[in-house]
Order: sequence, then structure tokens, then C-alpha cells
Amino acid sequence: MVGLSDSFTTDQFGQPRPAISLVKFSSNGSVVWQKVWTGETQRGGGRAPTVALTSDQSSVYVTGLSNANGGDAVLLKFDSDGNLLWQRTWGGSIIREESEAVATDAQGAAYISGTQRDNQAQTAGLFVVKFNADGTVAWQKIWNNASGSAVAVGPDGHVYAAGSKMRTDGSFEFDVLAMKITNGGGLVWDVTYAVEGTTDARGGMTVGADGGPIFAGAIQAGRRVVGISALLVKLTTDGALLFDRQWGGRDGTSGHAVALAPDGSIHVAGAASLESGADEAFVFHVDAEGRGLDAVTWGGAGFDSGHGVGVAGDGTVVLAATTNPPGPPFALLDASRRVSAVRGSVAVAGGSLADAQGLAADAAASVINSTGGTSYAGNSETALVRYSRPARR
Repeated sequence: MVGLSDSFTTDQFGQPRPAISLVKFSSNGSVVWQKVWTGETQRGGGRAPTVALTSDQSSVYVTGLSNANGGDAVLLKFDSDGNLLWQRTWGGSIIREESEAVATDAQGAAYISGTQRDNQAQTAGLFVVKFNADGTVAWQKIWNNASGSAVAVGPDGHVYAAGSKMRTDGSFEFDVLAMKITNGGGLVWDVTYAVEGTTDARGGMTVGADGGPIFAGAIQAGRRVVGISALLVKLTTDGALLFDRQWGGRDGTSGHAVALAPDGSIHVAGAASLESGADEAFVFHVDAEGRGLDAVTWGGAGFDSGHGVGVAGDGTVVLAATTNPPGPPFALLDASRRVSAVRGSVAVAGGSLADAQGLAADAAASVINSTGGTSYAGNSETALVRYSRPARR
């Protein structure tokens, strides 16, 4: 589980400062090891930091934001025992690189994606950078006039990325931009996914059993959406829309993570503001065709939010969440499994990939063993919840 913690590092004035934290848990919830990367980072509004394993689970990649060089992307590689293998920053001297997502391929390479911002020129672009397993850069690409939030790798080695793109009709609404890239960095296709209001892919991506991309996020405004609703969209390998679904009530839900189960079904985790006034983490679950199967909420009396989800080989679900005072007791409760069709549309974006401007460098920071515990300490803290659902008939 990855996140930001200010419990173990301080700034030059002795005040707590955020640092990237990585914790490995055993299957029974006990801590195997816990590490903190001491390089300077900062809290942002996106998904970072995020984590990805290699297919053989021998290596762990973490990406996020470094304060170096005015704000560079950072990529850390650990082995399965928590030892740091290498660390890289990537970016330019007058631009800011906000890395939001990381994915791996069968060869152990890592792909990071996010937004490269030039504040002087007031431009932004969705970037994807491929790092070889030894930490060297294979290629770096950018799709201009967009922001990036998600990346995934298909079983055939193709890379998918997604983010947001403002419409050019003066409405100030945003569509999801999704693209397919070859393993060598060439653009295969790019499409926009649009609804009546604004939509985004803040919840990241995974790849379905058929090799097509699946992304999660949120939609807001429009006749079919009240407030903000969690979003799930599945595309084909050719970029066509297979289905789009929304989940949540009128008080607001947002999808923050998505995972594929061994049986091909899909789980989305996020944050929900319930009619009761509670703010809870949630997971909703659909089959491979987008039909609702089940849903749960988790939390206590404070503000709770889901930010990660995974499904083990035995089908048990693991939810990563954030909780705030007063803390326990927590409850895992059944929620409505109902999802509804959004009826968005997909169109060719017609953009292009260019070579991105940026350099990779050794991040040159240390990793320390942290001393966190699994008892609630009264602060804003992370939580890991593992649960099982009744067998499907």
C-alpha cells in the first residue's frame, strides 16, 4: 500500500513534511515491511503516489511527485523485500511533471503517465514515459493540450493512457481522452469519451480479459447525473465503447481506483457522501458486461475515502482507504448494487504523440524503515480492509 505520510520526516525547521510511504502487508493483515522515501515531495490533488507490481511480483514500482527541479516526476523501484533498487526523477527545468500513474509490462519495464505543465507558456500535455527495468528511459511521449491521470498495459504489450481534454466549443466542459500506444511509443488510436456534462478518469485504468482498457472516474452535471457520480467505462481494443456505468446517490460519489478480478468482473473503489450525512469509502462490483453484482461501504463517524482496490486470487477484495477522527468503530455495510447506463459517446480525438522534453536523473534520496503501527492513533490514517463476497450463482 502506498501513500503520503508526514509522521516520519521533517523539514529544515523541524516541522512534519510529507514523504512517500510504502507498506507491505501479509495476507492476514500483519506488516511485513514498511519504508519511507525521504526525498522531498508534496501533496497534490491527483492520484499520486501510485504503485504497480511486476507480473512475477519480484519488483515494486512507485511513482509520484518530487520537489526537485521545480517539480519533477519520480519513479522508485524496490525488490519484494523492500530494498530500493534505483530511483529516478524525470522532467525539465522550467516545467512541472505531475506523475499520476504507473504500470508494468511482461519484461519488467515501467510506464509512468501524468501531466507536464509549462506555467510560463500556460500549456499542458499528457505524458507517457517508458523506463526499462534497469532505470534507463526507452522513450518519452506527449499528447499536447490534455492532462494525464491513468496508464495500463495490455497482455499484448500495447500501452493505454487516459486523462482529460477540454472541449473546444467554449463550454469549459471536459471529456476523457484515451489512447492506445505501441510498446515502441507509436500512437495506434486516440478517442474522447464524452457525456452531457464533465467527465474524467481520476480513478485510473486496468485492462479487461479481452485486452481492452477499463477506466474509472467521475461525471458531473447533465440531465442524467445529479451532482457527481462514480463512473466506469470499458472500451474495446479498437477504442469503441462497450459499456459505461454510473453508481452512487444524489449526494455525490467519485471513483478513485479500479481493479479486475480473476473471473473478469470489475471492482471500483472511491468516496461517497451518503444521504445520512456520512462520508464513506465504497466498492461497487459489476460483471464483465457491466451488470451490477454487489456493493459495500466502509467507514466510521469521520470522513472516510477509498483510494485503492485489488482482488486476490481467491476472490477476496482488498480496499485501501483513508480515515479521519474520531476513528473506530468502523463498519462494512452492504450498499445498493444498482448501476445505470450513462450513454456517453466515443469519437476520434485526432491528435498526435510528440517526443516529450525531459531528462532522467538519479533522485539521490535515502529510504528509511518507518515505525508505523496497525492501531488507530487518532490522526488522518490509512486503512486496509479485506473482505469476501458470497459466491456468484
